[in-house]
Amino acid sequence: MDLPKEADAQFIRERLASGCFNLHQLLVDLNKAQGKVAANVHAIRKLGKSVRGGFSLFSLKKSPALNIQAIGRLLSGRRDAVSRLNTWNRLGWNDDPRVAAAIHGLLDQQTHSASHRPPPPAIAWCLDHITAAQQELQAMPAEHLADQIAHGLKTLEHKTFKRCRKLGHRADKDFHQARKSLKAWLGAIGFLPEGMVPHDPQLNELAELLGDENDLATLSVWLKRHGFTPQLAPGLWATLDASRRKLQRDAIRMTKGLAPSLT
Repeated sequence: MDLPKEADAQFIRERLASGCFNLHQLLVDLNKAQGKVAANVHAIRKLGKSVRGGFSLFSLKKSPALNIQAIGRLLSGRRDAVSRLNTWNRLGWNDDPRVAAAIHGLLDQQTHSASHRPPPPAIAWCLDHITAAQQELQAMPAEHLADQIAHGLKTLEHKTFKRCRKLGHRADKDFHQARKSLKAWLGAIGFLPEGMVPHDPQLNELAELLGDENDLATLSVWLKRHGFTPQLAPGLWATLDASRRKLQRDAIRMTKGLAPSLT
């Protein structure tokens, strides 16, 4: 990779500023959403993850990324309810119809909150946080910006591949950390000039696998909290565990063919 030049650094900052503006506009539109709240929240959280990755390119304190993270967390309950139901439907387990019906009924009920807009003060709180992130981005001095981005890129990629190499340990936390780092890396390089960093399409496939694995992990936590434990629904947990193991095996296999671009 060629080191970023000052013109590249300015391009990246402008592109990230545009991402922040779009995020701000999505939040404003959320107040007007009619029948599209779940889709709008999904778009906000997806763009927010990308913008967080973009901020990781700069040698800043964590405050801008934390401001963006705060928005995602405030809206997470609505999106997570929809994601859990989708994950349950993909699992397709119905060996015990009474248990399956109880689970589906609860999941479906919880998604109804996703069809309601967050209260205006909550959206205003989110807008305050995106505005704070925008202001910090605008206040960054242009001097040495290219060097900061080069350093940020190498740090992000090193962390991502280091965490991906740990997947063979099969620890839940390793899959979770690898997924977060990979999302940050993919979000960051999306703000770069085209061709600056060679992009392996397998990284996107790996991110999808890790996302599916995390969805099953999240559903498992929900099931236990609602009383559907392995002791009371052993067949369900056998299916869950088998599905997670397959995704984990596929993810581990995929990491063996990956190589860093910047070293």
